[in-house]
Amino acid sequence: MKELEEIIKLLNPWWKDGSVSKELAKPYKRRVFNKILDELDYRQIVILSGLRRVGKTTLLYQNIEQLLKKIEPKHILYFNFDKRVKELIEIFNTYSRLTNVNWKKEKIFVFFDEIAKLGAWASKIKLIYDAFPNIKFVVSSSSSIGLEQEAMENLAGRYFLMNIKPLSFVEYLELKGKNRFLENSELWRKEIKKEFESYLLRSFPEIIEWKDELLIKDYLRTTIIDKVIKSDLPEKFENVNNDLLFNLLDIFYTEPGMHLDYDGISKKLRISKKSLIRHIFYLEFSYLLKRIKNFRINTLTSSKKLQRIYPTWWTLSYCYTNNYDKIMENVVASSIDAKYYWRKDGKEIDFLLVKGKKVIPIEVKNKRELTKNELKNMKYFMEKYKIKQGFVIYNGKEREIEINKNKKIKFIPLWKWLLGV
Repeated sequence: MKELEEIIKLLNPWWKDGSVSKELAKPYKRRVFNKILDELDYRQIVILSGLRRVGKTTLLYQNIEQLLKKIEPKHILYFNFDKRVKELIEIFNTYSRLTNVNWKKEKIFVFFDEIAKLGAWASKIKLIYDAFPNIKFVVSSSSSIGLEQEAMENLAGRYFLMNIKPLSFVEYLELKGKNRFLENSELWRKEIKKEFESYLLRSFPEIIEWKDELLIKDYLRTTIIDKVIKSDLPEKFENVNNDLLFNLLDIFYTEPGMHLDYDGISKKLRISKKSLIRHIFYLEFSYLLKRIKNFRINTLTSSKKLQRIYPTWWTLSYCYTNNYDKIMENVVASSIDAKYYWRKDGKEIDFLLVKGKKVIPIEVKNKRELTKNELKNMKYFMEKYKIKQGFVIYNGKEREIEINKNKKIKFIPLWKWLLGV
């Protein structure tokens, strides 16, 4: 009990001095900051999920800092579940002893970091949420599928879910103080392209100023990949085979976008198909991998067959490959949070953006110029399914070609595509 008191006092320094240090609540505010702040006015629980090191904890502290401008400091509670606690009631009762705040009656804001490390977290929060409408919860987690499943099963209608990604290219430029580049991208084209090359390896907030690429890759491995595989997953699941997880990352990160062949991989690694499927699930759970499904245009449904698999965020694939063709494809997949591609009769489109009945095809090419043959799949797809616009993301100049009166293909350089995403 005494230990928990000391931990909670340490984690909530504003109870004494009324402020959050700049090291915790960093000055730069990401786009999602205001969205979180707006949702503090609503009853629902705000859930932040996303990869390790994307800045979820910083966002929590920044919102605490903002609340301190209008809320009594002792009415704001922060706790990180890296510190082991079995029941929420322990935290709340300790909080009341330390602050004399009656948490059952007074309006308080509660920020829980890495909430998924608390067993049955969603059902436990639900009990308190339903019984005490005076409490506003904001929680975070570095796991995905398990977090969302528990929320859906136990917190229906009680939460807003936000996935926090690494820095966008625009955020990266702003954080580096290059805001003027965004005012006129054509004027600053040369400088933007130089920053773009740097950004591809430095999309995580802590490393944007790092020069040593080997040090950056070591950071990505040790603080994200190794931490997830050696610590997070074994804590959450039983029978986790770390060696198998690393082998799978070696396969999928070396060849981003490969078609998922369960039979071939299980045979190559000499493991059961059941074990393979389970371990791929673990990697998806922790935001290290994502599957993209083959979309059927006629029925507006996706197929479980011929799935492709990518690193959820391309920067991590630099730890395993320098194949820029594949990394470039991965950049686009990450930037649009791709869910679908198209493949039929030997023809394939890299990605499809699907919004209701509207379908937008996207092809990615690591080239400055494309031949007619390299555009044939796009033209075929647009003609067959009566699609009005398609995009080719490549390394050349921005331009547009007309297939016929109602159908156009727009060509956009990758750096400019990311400025608009």
